[in-house]
Amino acid sequence: MSLDLLIRGAQVLDGSGAPRRQADVGIAGGRIAALGRVADSARRTLDAGGLLLAPGFIDVHTHYDAQLHWEPTASPSSWHGVTSVLCGNCGFTLAPARPEDCEWLTRMLSRVEGMAPEALRAGLSWRGGSFGDFWRGLEGRLGVNAGGYVGHSAVRRHVMGAAASERAASEDEVRAMQALVRDAMREGALGFSSSQLELHVAHDGRGVPSNHAAPEELIALASVLREFGRGSLEFIPASFLEGYSERDRETMLAMARASGRPLELNLLTPLPAAPEGWRRSLDFAREAHAKGLEIHPMFAANQLGAYFALDSTFLLDELPEWRAVLTLPLRERIARLREPQVRAALRADLAKARSFAPHWAVCRVAVVRDPEHADWIGRTVAALASERGQDPFDCFLDLSLAEDLETTFSQHRPLDAELRAATAELIRDPLVSAGASDGGAHLLSLIGVDFTTRLLSEWAPELLPLESAVAKLTGIPAARHGLVDRGVIRPGAWADLVLFDPARLRVGATQLVRDLPAGSSRLVIDAEGYVATFVNGEPLYEAGRHSGALPGRVLRLG
Repeated sequence: MSLDLLIRGAQVLDGSGAPRRQADVGIAGGRIAALGRVADSARRTLDAGGLLLAPGFIDVHTHYDAQLHWEPTASPSSWHGVTSVLCGNCGFTLAPARPEDCEWLTRMLSRVEGMAPEALRAGLSWRGGSFGDFWRGLEGRLGVNAGGYVGHSAVRRHVMGAAASERAASEDEVRAMQALVRDAMREGALGFSSSQLELHVAHDGRGVPSNHAAPEELIALASVLREFGRGSLEFIPASFLEGYSERDRETMLAMARASGRPLELNLLTPLPAAPEGWRRSLDFAREAHAKGLEIHPMFAANQLGAYFALDSTFLLDELPEWRAVLTLPLRERIARLREPQVRAALRADLAKARSFAPHWAVCRVAVVRDPEHADWIGRTVAALASERGQDPFDCFLDLSLAEDLETTFSQHRPLDAELRAATAELIRDPLVSAGASDGGAHLLSLIGVDFTTRLLSEWAPELLPLESAVAKLTGIPAARHGLVDRGVIRPGAWADLVLFDPARLRVGATQLVRDLPAGSSRLVIDAEGYVATFVNGEPLYEAGRHSGALPGRVLRLG
């Protein structure tokens, strides 16, 4: 047999959780053709002595739907060993869409997922059509493998128009939505996604379409998956912080029963506003499992925290006073933030925060626009307020206003004993998925794409064997999402592979880069220790550099 590539002498972690073994891996036609002691000739041989070879990692919770139109590698997820990304989470997709709704959906996505509207206008070529049309438009243009859920908000807007953001659906409208989900499943959708967070507010100041759906609508749309016997559900209920209300629990159980498919839920972690919410959520997933239902929340292996600037943040949208101001046009927003009575209302509103309540005293300035303000970087608002003789809250607003609201702040929670113990329990639990990176979204607020590197370099092998950690990133998510011949190293499987040096593997620096269309900015986080990444048998990265190849495929079920 003539091979395209032979990786010789690697320590192979095959994605199943089985003990590693030294082996050669031969690749031909994009698939693994030989495994073990391989004597066949190859067009290229790569010496992998002393290195680990794993299946390419699968990032199950991303929003790269838009970015893939101008940036085919889904960076920075792919810098961290990811070869397959699942898009369309939280009910936010750009398809199906009527042409006249494309701008509305794009502006909604910009607001709720923290994407620069200028970048979307300049880089997005989508002009409407079916779910299948959207993904056909990306064929041959991908560096990584990518597929997506069909999103509830897009489906609702397609059927109900502007009323999707105002009211519950009629029975006829629900049937029309079911037909769209059915069409998407026929066209290879990975499943159906939705969310109902109050935090998700569109550009028009109203809750996103999926927030207006009754439980009966969610259950009816989930039931479409039973007709196909494939795919999965992804859902974030309104009460996720408190450990799910009784109403949300009943809805989620009904969705899982109606679909007969796995249901992926939100990230679990202790939060100051609800320190025991994560445990109640985990207990709910365990109880559902005992009833024969697959419900999988997610864990965070990465550092918790956020970056935010008042020109773009969504983090305060659950608070009505903040939402009213931060959805105004920029000039009007700046003027309002200077008014004492507005500041007083905003200060009072913070007491009601559940999801995100910034502690102004400990927030640090992370990025400034004006070089004259460089001495702010790394300093807390409290320190700057003291220097200026100001209240920290007023200082925060004044620092923001000094740069037309582009001043970027950070607030990160230290990995204290309580957080470490909770995270360890979640990582060990077989029901809890690795994920929640939100890659492609919240580009100036959250960076979660490093969860793969942190799981392998900071939690394994002390917490769990490296083989088990790799399985959580590869074989397990592939099986849960029906990705046949992905996430494993065995003959016949697609050759999505990541070669890395465990001694050098670590998360690198966080940087602000201006590499989006229209010169827009995003935060990225580097990685070290990845030697090479292969997608469908072709090198995507070697020594940290993109090869220029576009070997990715659209992931479709059915």
